[in-house]
Amino acid sequence: MSSAAFERITIVSVTGLPDATGAVRSLAWCQQQMPGARALLCSPLAPADLPASLEWRAIQAMNYHEYSWFMLFALWRVVETEFALIVQDDGWVLSTDNWHDDYLQYDYVGAPIHLAHVDAPDGARWVRQFAWCKDMDRPGYTVTPVLNGGFSLRSQRLMRALVEHPDIRVSIPPPDSVSGDPLRMYWHNDVLLEDVQLSGVLRSALEAKGLRFAPLDIAARFAIEHAGAVHHGMDALGIFGHHSKLRKLASIQPPTVRYTISQAEAGELYGELDLAEMFRRRGYQVEFAD
Repeated sequence: MSSAAFERITIVSVTGLPDATGAVRSLAWCQQQMPGARALLCSPLAPADLPASLEWRAIQAMNYHEYSWFMLFALWRVVETEFALIVQDDGWVLSTDNWHDDYLQYDYVGAPIHLAHVDAPDGARWVRQFAWCKDMDRPGYTVTPVLNGGFSLRSQRLMRALVEHPDIRVSIPPPDSVSGDPLRMYWHNDVLLEDVQLSGVLRSALEAKGLRFAPLDIAARFAIEHAGAVHHGMDALGIFGHHSKLRKLASIQPPTVRYTISQAEAGELYGELDLAEMFRRRGYQVEFAD
């Protein structure tokens, strides 16, 4: 643990929803573990019980895609420190014993997720469910794993990159399908999400400007979203943080993880019950949905 390093970081949670209770809980839990770090909530309304140690900045109500635009283009406007650690009600610090100052050598660090962009001899494509792991060392293949944004470390250079380099453009492809009543557009590969844009779509352009993304082994040590082949043999107790829509921080007194799925459903996901056991070994109560 390095308090000098933490003084360079603002822990940030951004939500476009009116109820920011879960975000406040995560911010308070992370700041408690990271002495010297600032903590900032960006939300439409200030919670009535906002701890004095947490700053608040008013933002407009946002949907999921507008959240991505905020993170891509406006996050730098609310962060005054060199780095931001993005947390949410489903993403928080597991243990600062697992912090490494070398994370600050990179402009973006986040957990490898199941999705990656693969350039292959027969063309480029998005590959899901960690199936891209088998292509990592294949001749003629270039694999770009998406690094999760829900729990991620970002430098000021990264946060300002799309403003300072307007030649790097976010491109919105046509939706993969349009259906339903009311009519809705669907992008099946999540290409509109800000972390997919930054670490998947725009990564090579950003790297050409000198920005550094954590390599796969560093990213896997930093945080985990869901387990896959890339985590084989890894000790989950050595990971700094995590993020997943399946797990919420329900309480910090005592620390409690609440799953949005049942234990039986969790058992069908690769490595998920092992992660639940990791939380128990860290002193968390673990609750599953009925």
